[in-house]
Amino acid sequence: MKKAGSPPAPKRARGATLKSERQNLQIAFLLPLFLSLLILVLLPMASLLGLSFTNYKMTGAGFRFTGLKNYIDLFGDKGFLNAAKNTLFMVFFSVLIQMVLGVAAALAIQRMRHLRGLVQALIVMPMVIPPVIAGLIWRILLIPKYGGIHALLYGLGIHDAPAWLADPVSARWVIVLVAVWEWMPFVVLFVLAALDSLPLSPFEAAKIDGASFWQELWYLTLPLIKPILSMVLVFRIVEGLKIFPLVFSLTQGGPGNNTEELTYFAYSEGFVKFKAGYASASSMLMFAVLLALIVLFYGRKSRKG
Repeated sequence: MKKAGSPPAPKRARGATLKSERQNLQIAFLLPLFLSLLILVLLPMASLLGLSFTNYKMTGAGFRFTGLKNYIDLFGDKGFLNAAKNTLFMVFFSVLIQMVLGVAAALAIQRMRHLRGLVQALIVMPMVIPPVIAGLIWRILLIPKYGGIHALLYGLGIHDAPAWLADPVSARWVIVLVAVWEWMPFVVLFVLAALDSLPLSPFEAAKIDGASFWQELWYLTLPLIKPILSMVLVFRIVEGLKIFPLVFSLTQGGPGNNTEELTYFAYSEGFVKFKAGYASASSMLMFAVLLALIVLFYGRKSRKG
C-alpha cells in the first residue's frame, strides 16, 4: 500500500538523475583545476622531496639515496644556521614594521575627507613594482657618493654618508626597510577595508561615554579588526619568507654572507655549488615551516568557527 504524501517513483528518479548530472558537471568543471594543481604543484613538490633524500649534484654524475643525511647535515651547517638567523631577523622586523605602520596609515587615511583616493593610489604604487626591480632601484639610490640618497644627504650638509650595502648591520636593515616600503601598502589596503566595514554604533556610544581616541583604538577598533589583522599577519609572514628577489638584487647575500637568507642559501647551494639534493632538503625545511604556519592559523580559525 502506498504511503500518503510520498512522492511518486518517477519524480524521485528524476530528482536522483538531476543530482547525479549536477555532480558530474561539478567534477567536470573542477577537473582542470585538479589536473593543473597536480602538474604544477604536487609533482614538482614530490620531485623536490625525492631529491632531498639523495646526494644528487647537477654535474652529470650519478646519485644515490642518502636518507636523512642532508637534513641532519643542514642542522650542523653554519651557513644554513646563519641563513636561518638572517631570515628570522628580516622577517620579524619587516613584518612588525609593516603591521604597525600599515595600521597607522590606514587609520590616518580613513579619517581623510579630501584626496583620499589619490593618497590610496600613491601609497599602493610600490606594491605593483616587481621585487627585483624595486631592489635595483634602491641599489642605484644607495650607490656611495653618486646615488640619489647620498646626493640628498650631501645637499643637507652630510658629507660622510656610509656605504649602507657594504656594512653587515646596515645591509640587513636596508633589506628590511625596502621590504616595508614595498609591502606596507598590502597591510594598508586590507586594514582600510576592515575599518570601512566596522559598525558605527559602538563608536558613537564610546564618544557619548567620553572615550578618547586611544581608548577607542585599544578597546574597539583593534578587537573588531583582529580577524583581518591575523590573516594579514600570516600572509605577510609567508610572503616575507620569500624575500629572495630583494636580497638577490640588493646584496646577493653580502657583505660576506651577512644578508644570506634561506631562499638565497638554497639558490646558492643548488645553482652555484650544484648540490641539488642538499638545496632540495633546505627548500623542504622552509616549506615545512610555511605549511606549519598555515595549518596553525587555519586550524585555530576552524576550531573557533
